[in-house]
Amino acid sequence: MEVITAMKKKKTRLIVRKGNENVVLKVEDIAFIYRDNTIIVAVDKDEKKYLCDKNLSALEEELDPGIFFRANRKYLLNIHYIRSYKSFEKVKLDVFFSHTTSPPSIIVSQETAPFFRKWMYEE
Repeated sequence: MEVITAMKKKKTRLIVRKGNENVVLKVEDIAFIYRDNTIIVAVDKDEKKYLCDKNLSALEEELDPGIFFRANRKYLLNIHYIRSYKSFEKVKLDVFFSHTTSPPSIIVSQETAPFFRKWMYEE
């Protein structure tokens, strides 16, 4: 008997909410996702904000790890919208987006910084 292990297919779109409307949002258009207290917000390339029904850990499992990175407890980042990063307090990283208004930057923790650097160099 042949055993086939199928990798779980990663999402190409999310169903999010804008007001009382359910919106189909392409994953490639999501710049970052963040937690604001108990609310999960997806921000698209045009800086529009949408509410997500899933928590960050569930989204992290569903999204392609080659494109999305869990920077800290609050943020999932899309590599296509990262403009630059620099060292911060010697061991952390300060990540800047191509967006200008929000967020100005995101701090990647000391524990996560080496994984972030490796992720940035992978193709």
